[in-house]
Amino acid sequence: MHRMKVLGLIALAAVSLVIGILIGRFAITHPQLSWLKRMSKDGDPKYSRQLHQEIQAEEIHKNLQFFSSRPHIAGSVQEEEVLVNYINNKWKSSLHGAKIYNYTVLLSYPDANDPNYVAILSENGVESVVSDKVEKILSPDQNDSTVVNPFNAYSPPGVIVGDPVYVNYGTVEDFQYLTRDLAMNLTGTVAIARYGKIFRGDKVGNGEKFGCAGMILYSDPADYVAGSLDKVYPEDWWLPGTGAQRGTVLLTNGDPRTPFYPSTNSAFYLDEKDLELPKIPVTPIGYNDAVKYLSKLSGIEAPSKWKGNLNITYRIGPGFASPYEKSKMKLYVKTHNVQRTIRNVFGFIEGEYEPDRYVVLGNHRDAWVFGAIDPSSGTATMMELTRALSKLLQKGWRPRRSILFCSWGAEEYGLIGSTESIEELGKVLGSRAVAYLNVDLSLAGNSTLRALATPILHKLLYATAKKVENPNPEEVRAGRKSVYDTWVKNQPSSQDPSLPRVGELGSGSDYSSFLQILGVSAADVRYNYDQKYSLSSYPMYHSVYETVDLVSRLMDRGFYYHQAVARIWGEMALRLADDVILNFDCVQYAETLQRIVDEVQSSYGPKLLQNNITLNSVKEAVGEFLEAAKNLQSRVEKVNRENPLEVRKINDQLMQLERSFIDPLGVAGNLHYRHVIYAPNEHNQYAASSFPGLASAMFDIENDPNQERRWQQVKKEISIIAYTIASAASTMQEHGTIGGGSTKH
Repeated sequence: MHRMKVLGLIALAAVSLVIGILIGRFAITHPQLSWLKRMSKDGDPKYSRQLHQEIQAEEIHKNLQFFSSRPHIAGSVQEEEVLVNYINNKWKSSLHGAKIYNYTVLLSYPDANDPNYVAILSENGVESVVSDKVEKILSPDQNDSTVVNPFNAYSPPGVIVGDPVYVNYGTVEDFQYLTRDLAMNLTGTVAIARYGKIFRGDKVGNGEKFGCAGMILYSDPADYVAGSLDKVYPEDWWLPGTGAQRGTVLLTNGDPRTPFYPSTNSAFYLDEKDLELPKIPVTPIGYNDAVKYLSKLSGIEAPSKWKGNLNITYRIGPGFASPYEKSKMKLYVKTHNVQRTIRNVFGFIEGEYEPDRYVVLGNHRDAWVFGAIDPSSGTATMMELTRALSKLLQKGWRPRRSILFCSWGAEEYGLIGSTESIEELGKVLGSRAVAYLNVDLSLAGNSTLRALATPILHKLLYATAKKVENPNPEEVRAGRKSVYDTWVKNQPSSQDPSLPRVGELGSGSDYSSFLQILGVSAADVRYNYDQKYSLSSYPMYHSVYETVDLVSRLMDRGFYYHQAVARIWGEMALRLADDVILNFDCVQYAETLQRIVDEVQSSYGPKLLQNNITLNSVKEAVGEFLEAAKNLQSRVEKVNRENPLEVRKINDQLMQLERSFIDPLGVAGNLHYRHVIYAPNEHNQYAASSFPGLASAMFDIENDPNQERRWQQVKKEISIIAYTIASAASTMQEHGTIGGGSTKH
């Protein structure tokens, strides 16, 4: 018995020893469990502080001097070789790697030896009042032989002679006023339109639809100058009368020869005669030239809303007044299309725990001339951000998820570089991209932050702006210490003045294909000018005067606003890359949908009711969406962070939500835009429309001769919206409707 007891004690001790070893090994020191423990924690806050400290304003200044030292239009040697190789080498040496993607695409250029111009042509064929063919050099830094003269990309060449007619901003409503209210026949005329309000390509498209033979674009002081025309650049930052705005007039995104497919070596290219290109010649001029033609127009005086700030009586035409009544407007355009190779550069930091999830940051590299604001203020900022992050890598930081940096080519021509990469890499990016954070340009002014984003990113934007120091010392002295403080003061939300305004994403930059084709949540940030100025953009937009001198002397002395944008961009990237649970707010999305429905009801409700149509199905779907969003948010708060499968499941639902708004058939049949909730306005690609398919169906519906067809389209669009929102709601349920998790049967 004693022997048995001893043996029992020995056995018990042995078992205890084994259990102790196992517990000690697997619960305390086992590398895998230790790894899981680390994996369950958000990124160390010290790296956020170190990133903010590491980002240096002077380094951004140096970057801008390099990137804007020479013109670098898409397809040029400076753009596709010098700058591409510089970025690629920098990222290869400081990040985990880099890669260049080449695309052979159709670009467009003016004839350097035969510049575009406009003139008055007498009845015997003599030209007079000829416009400037080049922009006047106002300082030595603008004097470069590679400057491309003012032109509008993808305009067809041609010599057009016709009666001039002033069309204001060239909106659909402007042309309807001329053709409906004034019963004017615009066939064969040369339209003179001022820049602003809508995308220039839409102006040209409208002119073409209403019968114009050509178009002249100019920048009116009302939209690009505040105050006296005597105090413009180089004395101040306002556009001088010799400045002309270059820009594309292409209405599609990507290489027009390979729609929806990448322009790689295996590409099938459409013939140029089959492409969707502008059909009427167009060229831009400065307001010093525009006043010479507008002041000579005949016809009635323009409505007050059509009047700019030139010291003339604005008249509509058509035709010139005496003594030019027998003369015509001559438009001489030698712009031509040519095949060129463009390049995108990707740099990356590989994630430690979820390397197959990408936080994507992007900026385009190409500029019409020097591009010190657009885009090089953004490029200079991105290069400093990558340098600062490389320093964190050296200190032991490693993001949870991968971070991908994109330097896009040929954005100015029609978002070509980013669109081609989405077409080539869409299967990978569509399944792996967490969010896309875009900075087209770091500053258009120095007043306040301007942010555009899908609603799921609003909360992250607010939190980020609160962490970034205010770059304006006057604001700091007034007690507004953060970027957020000035933002909410200067741009309060109309729905909730306690929050700053976040705008909607149209199609003005490289976020477009991420959001509209892939359904990746996106944001775009910059510093902006004071909105008390009713400007159409920052004044020197796409002109030869957009130089480092302009930025460093008149816009951001010390480059502290650039620094603030870099910190915002970097902080958002850190949070998305390092936090265990994605900082996405699906409840905010639900509340935004409710607001949109209320606005649609207010705008269209009476018309819909007259045709026995209601928004009840949409309201019901939004109610389901809100309930599902709240349930998902509750699960987010309770998730076991030490269970990587649970974490992945929650994050996948958050990440995939935006994708559930994608209609593969396109919004109103337009395959370039597929996001049912937000897409570019049908008549202005720069602006966004909420429920864009319905907005398109309702536009000018009362004047459609086929009322039955149009109202059937309205019913269809309402059905699509309701279905899409309800489907999106089902993606947020714990098990989904397929598994019986729906609250409705």
